[in-house]
Amino acid sequence: MGLFDKVKETLGNAADKAKEAAEIAADKAKDLAETTKQKAKIAEAEKNIKDVYTSMGKALFEQFPELAKEKFPEQIGKIDEFKGVIAAAKAAIAALADKVGDKVEAAKEEVKEEAAEVKEAVEEKVEEIKEAVK
Repeated sequence: MGLFDKVKETLGNAADKAKEAAEIAADKAKDLAETTKQKAKIAEAEKNIKDVYTSMGKALFEQFPELAKEKFPEQIGKIDEFKGVIAAAKAAIAALADKVGDKVEAAKEEVKEEAAEVKEAVEEKVEEIKEAVK
């Protein structure tokens, strides 16, 4: 076998190996994409399970509050604590809304008073001009 034949064979082998490596890489990419797809399905299903557990727990708590207090006192205490936070935040929002409302009403009154003063001044000027014209 000559040198040329040896080079040709080596290049052919290298091309075959490169083709094989490309096929392996493509397969791995497909597998990775499928793995990612399946992991997304798992995450969605786990979230859905958690949502169902949450709705079940809420329904049981609402239907059997005494049993819930008996069986889960710590969790019920936390719920009551969070309800207190919510109530306090709502009260703070209402107080801020009242404060803003009071400021708006005060500003409206000031504007009305100033408008009345301007109207009175304009009426006086109109009377002065009428007198001056006569």
